[in-house]
Amino acid sequence: MSNMLSIPENATTRDIVAISESVCCALAAHDEVVLDVSDVKAADLSLIQAIEAARRLAARDGRSLRLLHPVHPQLSALLERAGFLAAPSPADVDFWFHGDLPQ
Repeated sequence: MSNMLSIPENATTRDIVAISESVCCALAAHDEVVLDVSDVKAADLSLIQAIEAARRLAARDGRSLRLLHPVHPQLSALLERAGFLAAPSPADVDFWFHGDLPQ
């Protein structure tokens, strides 16, 4: 059974505890969790860190976490600034961009 979570418009340090708790609860209750980040307008590194932590939690527990859509340009730029795209693994490219790394 899967569950979809929409990440809110504001996903910054101020909001990340509630977002992380929602994702962790969903992962505890469902085999697959799908995150929709398409509405995110304000984000910082805490969002990327929370999603990466959730990916590791899901993998550890034999669950699936994926994005509904590839990240939009604003989140892609955040990943770039944070160094996540310096040498991304194929799994990272699949997760964040659904296999198509932006140029």
